[in-house]
Amino acid sequence: MDILTLVMAIALLLMAIGITHKENGSLVILIGLTLSVGAVIVRLLLGGALIQTGIDLFRDCGISLLLAAAYMSIRKLGDRAYPFMILGVISLILSGLLLGTRYVWKSIWPQNTQSVLVELGPDDSIVEIEEILDEYADRWERAFPKVTLSEDIDLAQVYLVYVSERYVSEMMNVLRADLENIDHVELNLDIVLSPPIPGQLVEGASDNAFGNDPYASQQWALDAVQAHQAHSTLKDVRPVRKARVAILDTGVEADHEDLQAAYVTGVQDDTHGHGTHCAGLAGAVTNNGLGIASLNWEGRFIEILGFRALSATGQGSMEQISQAVIDATKAEADVISMSLGSKFSEAPRVLINAVEYALERGVIVTASAGNSNEDAISHFPSNIDGVIAVAAVDQNLVKAEFSNTVGSLSRPLAAPGVDLHSSYPGGSYRSMSGTSMATPVVAGLIGVMRSMNPYLTAEQVYKILHETGTEIADTPQVGHVVNARSALEHILGRGI
Repeated sequence: MDILTLVMAIALLLMAIGITHKENGSLVILIGLTLSVGAVIVRLLLGGALIQTGIDLFRDCGISLLLAAAYMSIRKLGDRAYPFMILGVISLILSGLLLGTRYVWKSIWPQNTQSVLVELGPDDSIVEIEEILDEYADRWERAFPKVTLSEDIDLAQVYLVYVSERYVSEMMNVLRADLENIDHVELNLDIVLSPPIPGQLVEGASDNAFGNDPYASQQWALDAVQAHQAHSTLKDVRPVRKARVAILDTGVEADHEDLQAAYVTGVQDDTHGHGTHCAGLAGAVTNNGLGIASLNWEGRFIEILGFRALSATGQGSMEQISQAVIDATKAEADVISMSLGSKFSEAPRVLINAVEYALERGVIVTASAGNSNEDAISHFPSNIDGVIAVAAVDQNLVKAEFSNTVGSLSRPLAAPGVDLHSSYPGGSYRSMSGTSMATPVVAGLIGVMRSMNPYLTAEQVYKILHETGTEIADTPQVGHVVNARSALEHILGRGI
């Protein structure tokens, strides 16, 4: 029962009092009539779904008429109470019929549903806005039920609300007007992978392969980041521990021949292929006589974790991606690799909060810059403060024609991203291009760095990669190209 129901009840009660009292009866009836008309007008002005407004009006009238009838009965005026009682019962029946009609309508003619992310204040409860949600929403649930208030007061208070597209804007406006209980409201927007850019196998790309991986000589990127030289160093190094590199993508084919020895947890399938390709670039077992090479020499330095931030169609919502960030963080990932993103005019707050959740717990976050050949200043999540944003270069160490630029972001870096050969579902291998491919190259290098010194901070890692990276003509636009040999020797030589 809300305040308008209470006002209507008082109004009808006053009218009943006026009817049963001769003195000043007309005045009391007039006051009651004025209040009831005012309550009806306010209810109509509040707007909302038409059927819901009818349900509320008939409910208010029914309850109020029955209360007035009860008062008259107490005053032993049953003949006058009878019409009030009949009208009250009819009103409640009509309210119930409309309520049933709404549910039948939704079941027979379901409408497209949009999800909305609603963040409550730290001290607020979902109960405080249930009246609004009952009017507009189909259902709601906590977006991140495993995050407690003590962990993060923002993420713990986010709810996922499902509402018909017809009422989305109206509901969001009503919620935003509730400044007492609501901190933020935003659509649960989707990120969709750009169509994969086919690559080609570069024959005879390198004569410097140090390991015995069959495709290593076709991986020009290994030369570009001096990975072969890094291999010669890593063969004699024992890490402090294996670092965990989390691939937040379409999944990972965990039993792929070149990944299964390094894969430890998470989703174990990938019907899309994008995630498996990224996983191989980050941490395929190297010098195992199979497939490709990464910096994960003999699988001693990196463990691969896979979290499904994107569906089999390459699409993922803000909530889904944020949940993957949270899950990777709780799984004690050292590095998160996100080869995904999109341009948004307004910052998706829930994704920013999720990334900050990871950064605050010591996770190093890398993200692709995007493939639109524009400034990544509005490209999320690569533009979030503290994230290492990765652009792509080609075999000539020139910005890839598709790559966004990252010079305006806080932590810009570049890596090879054209014609990169890597693992693919079905135990196969494929060449692909994109900043999506450049990002796991960087994430894998950071993983090896963390395996040698688990206490490296994100700031230290970026500083090392920036200072030891290769400067190219396009560095002002894309940052330094990572140099694995120089970065690892820097750590080994200085013991940072």
